[in-house]
Amino acid sequence: MKLSLRKLSVYAGLCLGALVLAAALLIFVFGAAVLNGYGREKLERAFAQAHPGCALQIGELNYTPGANRLVAQWITLTATNTTLQTGRISLTGVCWGRFLWGTAALTDGLAQASLDATNLNLEFRESLYGIRCARLQASVPGSELVAEGTELRPLVGDEAFFAAHDFRTTRFHLIAPECRVLGLAYDELLQGKSYRAKLVHFSRPFFDALVNRDKPVKPFVKSPLMVHEALAAICQPLQVDNLSITNGILTYCERVVAGTDPGVLTFGDVSISVAGLANRGEPPAAIQIRAQGNFMNAGVLKVLMTIPVFSRDLSLHYSGSLSAMDLRGLNAFLDIAEHTRIKSGRVQEATFDIDVTAGQARGRVRAIYKDLVIAILDQQTGTEKGLGNRVASFLANVFKIRNANAPDTAGLMKEGEVKDTRRPEDAFLEFVWSALRSGVLDVISL
Repeated sequence: MKLSLRKLSVYAGLCLGALVLAAALLIFVFGAAVLNGYGREKLERAFAQAHPGCALQIGELNYTPGANRLVAQWITLTATNTTLQTGRISLTGVCWGRFLWGTAALTDGLAQASLDATNLNLEFRESLYGIRCARLQASVPGSELVAEGTELRPLVGDEAFFAAHDFRTTRFHLIAPECRVLGLAYDELLQGKSYRAKLVHFSRPFFDALVNRDKPVKPFVKSPLMVHEALAAICQPLQVDNLSITNGILTYCERVVAGTDPGVLTFGDVSISVAGLANRGEPPAAIQIRAQGNFMNAGVLKVLMTIPVFSRDLSLHYSGSLSAMDLRGLNAFLDIAEHTRIKSGRVQEATFDIDVTAGQARGRVRAIYKDLVIAILDQQTGTEKGLGNRVASFLANVFKIRNANAPDTAGLMKEGEVKDTRRPEDAFLEFVWSALRSGVLDVISL
């Protein structure tokens, strides 16, 4: 009896060993065939059934058991007017066994997962925009997400882009060499509970916007969302402790005639810090934005803005300053966009302080400047020559603008009054600039 039990144990051990060896051989010898045959086809069919009208195609799959690494050479996802294509994708640390047996929740199965994807290309054909990303790395245990070589770009050239729109629109182009997210709460993100991160940082981004003023303004239908409205529209809680941008470049352009050079405003060496970005909070909570940039390569512009997290209307406060600057640097924009040229003028310093309550902007602009002389340009030729232009320039310099502004012996000087009301069609930055502009014009006006 003892001999039989011993033999039985030996046989059982041999059989178990043989099964493990056979399974290992199947994985190493036939694993790729199973993955790229039955497994891949089943996954593609299941996706198509779950998402009618969409198609998923997966390139060659490879699995390394020792490293628990699954690699797809490429993936293509097609939906209505949208296509996603990727290069090589590597996924490690996933609890595949628990997923296959249905014993793991998504957060548990991905608790130690890491993703490394290359050459992502997402196209939105209806809006004529696409997003590229050279490399995307995500680490759930490290609470980190890194995107390298990201670009938001039009799918067509400027002329074709504007030709596809009947009314005035803005073309955007963004390049972000690196975006790093730290302290990302993947567990809450995967469960759809919230979007939380400690830090989001963009390095050396380039942002370009071009407006085609040669087309009429679109008839008013619905007001653009303000910051507080856009945040409130996000259903899940959003919280980013700090969002920062370093060494950025911002360009804003307006063209008046199709096919011609636009007026250009530039901000170089841009740094932005946003603290307390959130869409939930009691009345004391506020989003604070600090920004600084080299304006037109001629002066340093600084802005501090505070936006309440919870607000039933458009309310905020912003202030800032402009360092000493030769005002002729603005001609790259004014010549084309405003048909006005600054012949001379230098600002010594300028500051502004503006409060917005329920869409009503009130505040002051203080500017010390001298030798301001302008010329009115011909709208057809863009030159200041001609009797009509000369007369208009003379009248403007003598009767309309204040050529200098400085404190008198008593320390008093003209200050510009900010008085503006947000119009229903105004976007957020459009209204912020419009309010500041009202104070600037009041300073230089007689």
